[in-house]
Amino acid sequence: MDFNDYYKELGLERTATDSEIKKAFRKLAREFHPDTNPDKPGAEDRFKRISEAYEVLSDPEKRAKYNQLSSQYSAYQRGGGRPRAGGPQVSMDDVGDMFSGTSFGDMLSELFAGGKQSTKTRTTRARPAPVQVFAVTLTLDEAFAGVSKRFAFDGNTADISFKPGIATGQHLRVPDGELEVTVAPHPRFVREGNDLHVKESIALTTAIIGGKHTVSLMKGNISVSVPPGAPQGKVLRIKGQGMPIYGTGDSRGDLYVELSVIIPATLTDDQRELVEKLRDLGL
Repeated sequence: MDFNDYYKELGLERTATDSEIKKAFRKLAREFHPDTNPDKPGAEDRFKRISEAYEVLSDPEKRAKYNQLSSQYSAYQRGGGRPRAGGPQVSMDDVGDMFSGTSFGDMLSELFAGGKQSTKTRTTRARPAPVQVFAVTLTLDEAFAGVSKRFAFDGNTADISFKPGIATGQHLRVPDGELEVTVAPHPRFVREGNDLHVKESIALTTAIIGGKHTVSLMKGNISVSVPPGAPQGKVLRIKGQGMPIYGTGDSRGDLYVELSVIIPATLTDDQRELVEKLRDLGL
């Protein structure tokens, strides 16, 4: 069985930081999302592999286990599919269902099946039957507001409700298995946990003397105050205007607005005259 290296899948080194993992996933998700690439061969399969890699590497506990166990699997392969002396240092009982439903979980089954069994007597626990995992992709707007969708599971229909704030990687119990959620990237907002980030363009005069600027939100609008002398790239934090916090009712994360100052490429005669006066006044 070929080893699916999650780091290579995202184009990363094993020393990648959490922010580098998020950035790589967002970039690849936009490139291979099946909804935006319906005619691109292999896009859906690549998107599933990218999502699986991100699910594992973005979780500190799963990533730590993956790093340890992938090294053991590599040694197992180098030995021609024969267990190393001493066998795996971690048992399947230690791993549990952490990688259930993933290609890496299938590799672990091969590794532990080939590993040398301990000579100590131990009680064998019955393993639960594999859980069937179904996939669903929601838009960020649906994840923000919450949505109900109808699904067919082995011929039976069921209405499944997704609460506001649901995130990529969450699993919901459904008839005959679990539903794994992926929230697609948004063309304007970037989600980080329960916070939202957005870039807003403001007029040069607003950046210089300050003023009000209207920001369109996921739902409705909000007026923010731009301080005088706002530099390019200044970030304003708006508390309580981010994503709903899943399962908490009205609690929400924060909104971070990054300002981009518009420098006009052309000026009218009146505008040029005013700018020249400002220049002569030392501005």
